[in-house]
Amino acid sequence: MDGLKALRILGWIVVPYVMIFVSWKGLKGAGKTFGIIWAVIGALIVIGNLNKDDSISTKTASAPVVADQKNEVKAETKKEEPKASPKATPAPTPVELSKEGVSSDVKITVISTETKAEIGDNQILKAKAQGVFKVIELTVANNQKDAIILDSNSFKLIDDQNREFSSSTEAEHVAFGPDKTILLKKLNPGLSITGLLAFDVPKDAKGFYLQAQGGMLGKKIKLKVE
Repeated sequence: MDGLKALRILGWIVVPYVMIFVSWKGLKGAGKTFGIIWAVIGALIVIGNLNKDDSISTKTASAPVVADQKNEVKAETKKEEPKASPKATPAPTPVELSKEGVSSDVKITVISTETKAEIGDNQILKAKAQGVFKVIELTVANNQKDAIILDSNSFKLIDDQNREFSSSTEAEHVAFGPDKTILLKKLNPGLSITGLLAFDVPKDAKGFYLQAQGGMLGKKIKLKVE
């Protein structure tokens, strides 16, 4: 009997909403009122716990969905970000050439440039160009400590297509004579010489500059001719 009584007490503590129906006939007026109140309180506690469990499970289940949505938003944002256009590299500023320069302590100065179909001072000693002659007058001053010799490799005329033209040595000697040419002459230290060079070039060639060097081993420099 004591065990049965203990079970009944435990039932009223744990499941009063069940015990109220089981013990209803045996309860008196005050007992019924107290039993109803206690059963209602127990039922509310159980319902509250059930709702709490459902809320927790719902949050747990929705957490991965929210995380996935955030990842999708980040991916879309990253995908839609416009790529920064690469900065354009500024074009190099062209260097303005001078008619005067120094190559390995040899000063070279362009005095004038003329375009001629033929060169020579008289009808007998004349040279006719296959295209046209670019006749360049220049001065060379040797400031080295040794003598130098200027040859056809010391001067090249180059156009805007990067074509390289050598001087017409034979035409120069025929038309100008030995006194007006500067090639194949020995130039001692401290001295200077002024003479003419003739380059036979195509008639439509343009954009020339003179590549010069002070002697056979001199540094190459660029000089303005037009």
